[in-house]
Amino acid sequence: MKGPLPMLAMIEPVFGLIGAWGLFAAIAPKLRTEIWWMRVWVYGRLQTCLILTAAAAIYMALYPVGELGNASLLMAYAVAFLICAADILPYLPGRKRELRRAKAGAPGTPLSVLLLNVLQENEDHTAVLARIRDSNADILFLSETNARWREALSDIEDEYPHTYLLDKEDHNGLLFYSRYPVREVQERYFCQEHVPSLTIDVEMDGREVRLYCIHPRPPRPRDATQHLDDELMIVADELREQDRPSLVIGDFNEVGWSWMVREFKQHAGLCDPKRGRGLYNSYGAKNPFLAWPLDHAFVTGEFDLVTIRRLRPCGSDHYPMLYGFQLRPA
Repeated sequence: MKGPLPMLAMIEPVFGLIGAWGLFAAIAPKLRTEIWWMRVWVYGRLQTCLILTAAAAIYMALYPVGELGNASLLMAYAVAFLICAADILPYLPGRKRELRRAKAGAPGTPLSVLLLNVLQENEDHTAVLARIRDSNADILFLSETNARWREALSDIEDEYPHTYLLDKEDHNGLLFYSRYPVREVQERYFCQEHVPSLTIDVEMDGREVRLYCIHPRPPRPRDATQHLDDELMIVADELREQDRPSLVIGDFNEVGWSWMVREFKQHAGLCDPKRGRGLYNSYGAKNPFLAWPLDHAFVTGEFDLVTIRRLRPCGSDHYPMLYGFQLRPA
């Protein structure tokens, strides 16, 4: 028989491959493995849902749904879709929120934080400076900052008198600027000797607030992954042992719904201000379809939320993220 039917028979295996891929992409990140090519599928939960939905719609339009094999394939699509959708569902607007909104006129001390992975190769210093000044944030934490970036941003040091400027190559530099006084800074290397983090105590209206400023490596083949998750759990253990208001901020290279971040957040007793308010994809400024939220600000329960804003791109593959909090009176 000539016509469309042989063509449909030829392309039908493609839909089977999509179903197998969908199940693998949905299940592999749940296995708590350190193997990078299994972990990376946790990022694109939304994209996986969209691909599965489109493939299922096309399949149902082309093939009889009532046949057992076809129904089984669609069931595989549905299982993969539900696993992925369950991960991102708590972040959608209208779902339960972990951090309450600050009430207008309520007493407290404001704390706004700008997070930006500048992308070390990015040379659009003017755009980055513009976003910094537009944000008017109390604290800036910039990652992937080498000596060139430190020099390019030197003009803002008058506006931010309290700094810790750790410029490094190989995408490991960290620049910290604060309008609040800094009491103590610890430069730390939790798991890898070339990957730094900063533990910083700032004074806010006579109260000490601790910030963990981190930028762990992503799961990828050229980096050792056997200690990929240790940094977060070390921070979580420290947070359990102290009772001051605290924030953990930075480019985590992990999405908030990954099993690792969920376990870290629960163990540390932290709140995610994005839950119930939106995904706020911060990575993917150069390719909006491959976008997911990697830049986080988790806080202890002494804070209320004022705002979350994703600012306009500035040459990096990350969007600047502006978080506004209010520290309630002791």
